[in-house]
Amino acid sequence: MSISRKARTGALAAVAAVGLSLAAAVPASADVVEIPVSYGVAGTTTVQKTGSAIKLGPGSLDGALLIDDQTGSVGLRGDLSLPPAQADISLASGLLRIKAKVTVTPTAPVTGTIANGNITTHATANMEINDIWAGFVVPVVPVPTVPSSCKTTKPLDLTLSAQNVDITQPITVKGTYTIPDFKNCFIADLALGALVSGPNNTISLTLTPKTDS
Repeated sequence: MSISRKARTGALAAVAAVGLSLAAAVPASADVVEIPVSYGVAGTTTVQKTGSAIKLGPGSLDGALLIDDQTGSVGLRGDLSLPPAQADISLASGLLRIKAKVTVTPTAPVTGTIANGNITTHATANMEINDIWAGFVVPVVPVPTVPSSCKTTKPLDLTLSAQNVDITQPITVKGTYTIPDFKNCFIADLALGALVSGPNNTISLTLTPKTDS
């Protein structure tokens, strides 16, 4: 559930003050206070090997800020949801074109920390590719794949960060990641590995706080 920006800001200030005062008193046991947050998510990822950019979103990140009332530390936990994205790859100066549907499915909740105005988030996700078409100039030839099976051999490991953030304002987190090899893609296994798999792919996501209507 989202909360209004005004309510979120006031709640954060109040909880932070309580957390710091309790930390000074060094209580016998610590509790974690959860403040619900909800963000819209959109951005891009660029495949290093081809230089092609894929638009991501709009999706959502729904979860909570986790404030330790003993230490005052702030964490983040949330569920990320992104719709399938369209990949358009151009090779050989545009003579060979490939298009495909790319689905990124998280394998666990997003986690993160906020400290000294900086945020770092971590997520793992499977990358699935289907509905692949290829051709010269225009991608009109379907490439057979096994439905719902053509995916990375292991999850993507995504660590994204941003500095000097205000959690009540849009936050753009960035990072680099490796795309593993693919499996169960029928004849496309090797082709996808050659075209897509590898390190130094970039991703940028903007998290925009949702507000009550």
